[in-house]
Amino acid sequence: MKRSPTISRINVANTHPVDVYISPVNLTANGRAHLGHAAGPYLRMDVVQKHLKRAGHHVRSGLTTDGFENHVLVRAALENIDPSALAHGFHIRIVEDLASVGVVFDHFDDPAYGGNLQRFSKVGNALMGALSAAGSLRFLAERLPVDDAGSAATPEERFCIGGWFGATCPVCLASAGSFFCEQCGHHFEPEEALNPVSRRGRIVEWLENSSAFLSISGKDRLLRTWDDTAIESGFLEIGTRYVARKGQQMRLTVPGLHGLAWNSRHFNSRQILFSYSSLLYAHSLYCGHKDVEGIGKPSPFARESDAFLIGGTGIDNTIPMLVGVTGCALGQNSFRPFDRIFFNHFLRLNGSKFSTSRGHVIWAGEIARIPNISVDVLRVYLSEICPEETETDLVSEQLVDRYNAVLDKISAAIDRCTESITAMPALAGCHVDGTMMVTLDRLYEKQCAALSLDHLRVSQSSRPLIEWVDHLNGTPNHQTAYTWLMGFSILAWPLMPKITEALWHWLGHGGHPIAASAATPSSHRCGTAPKINERRLAVADIERCLPGKIAA
Repeated sequence: MKRSPTISRINVANTHPVDVYISPVNLTANGRAHLGHAAGPYLRMDVVQKHLKRAGHHVRSGLTTDGFENHVLVRAALENIDPSALAHGFHIRIVEDLASVGVVFDHFDDPAYGGNLQRFSKVGNALMGALSAAGSLRFLAERLPVDDAGSAATPEERFCIGGWFGATCPVCLASAGSFFCEQCGHHFEPEEALNPVSRRGRIVEWLENSSAFLSISGKDRLLRTWDDTAIESGFLEIGTRYVARKGQQMRLTVPGLHGLAWNSRHFNSRQILFSYSSLLYAHSLYCGHKDVEGIGKPSPFARESDAFLIGGTGIDNTIPMLVGVTGCALGQNSFRPFDRIFFNHFLRLNGSKFSTSRGHVIWAGEIARIPNISVDVLRVYLSEICPEETETDLVSEQLVDRYNAVLDKISAAIDRCTESITAMPALAGCHVDGTMMVTLDRLYEKQCAALSLDHLRVSQSSRPLIEWVDHLNGTPNHQTAYTWLMGFSILAWPLMPKITEALWHWLGHGGHPIAASAATPSSHRCGTAPKINERRLAVADIERCLPGKIAA
């Protein structure tokens, strides 16, 4: 297993900074980003990104939306709209939704849009060419269902696959669809599914269709790589079960017209890259190429790069990442696999699954628009219910209770400390308290353990922060107040970036909070003392965010 970037102790400079690149799995551009997305991989990766930056590492990040995923076609057909226009419209909304809860990336693109498409096609062709050159492709004729919904359509469009296909999972017997089961995480071919049905008509026949499949040579190569990537046991079991049933192989292309085309003499129809294997990896490769464009450095995914690569996604993408992406990385000699992949379970809303169709969903952008809500405090709550070990539940009443408790506790502590420092002469120096620094060192180490890339637990990262808040007693003198504000800025920055950056700058420091600067004196204060001015919430505030109350 590749060694994780070193995290120095508090107030110790990082003498060996590492280049880190974070590329979470894309979002399908058939709808907006809801709190299930935000509280899952995207907030999680944002917290990791800031944690590594405050430790002095060089961190870059990129994210995309997938405008070629089949469910985009399904929604576009239902709404009678051009799929590219629909996807780009939702791309814009997704960027806004995530940014509204403070989740931002160095670049966040729609690779299928405008001038991006040429770069996207180039990396897709480079990947498939490298797989072909390495002998990792097999061409198989699989039977695919054809329905009666598009009798006048092209042959590629008559296949009932992706969002049009419903079935029963052959492994756990749960209701499933497309090529995957969300219940157990299994990936299956349509012919393997039980009780197949068309969601737009009636299946009338099954036709053989030649597609490209990934085939990894070498016994247990995938399993060994998963061990090197620190995959947790529950998700490892999903991958191991798949390989036991189907071997080290997975579909790379599907018949279709809307997507990244790849041609071969072996095909009997037009083929496009599959969104959950080759295309999924191409999204990360696109991000890597975009990040270094024009600066003369190799992509972080290039074999010659020594960047530490981090990916993150939900349980529904376990096989796509463990077999599709990791397999594509192992099956050629141009691009590298991820060094860490973090999976999470689903977040539920008031007891049941987030569902756009049932209106049982809260868009990230809508909750952030509640008048005078503290997004920083909301992020603390969302981090605490991050579904890392099992499914968790966002319950409106619990959200409000925890949000209000954290808001009251932290805002009062900040005010007591800033008032103490404001009472000093403007140019008087502030220095840290040595005894408090011992406590801060312990809590920082505890939080770094929760954010370890070898066993990530974002859900536990607020505990040292709250302990630091509770450490403040009575009315602090200016030295205690300064030490507490410095410690708070460092411990809270990954979770509460807005208030911590404001405090850091007010205390006279540049950039963002850095752990190595924890004991740096402050010679002056800049501007007005920052406050958390936002208000407490009521359950009615949350309920008004549901579609039908606020339009989706």
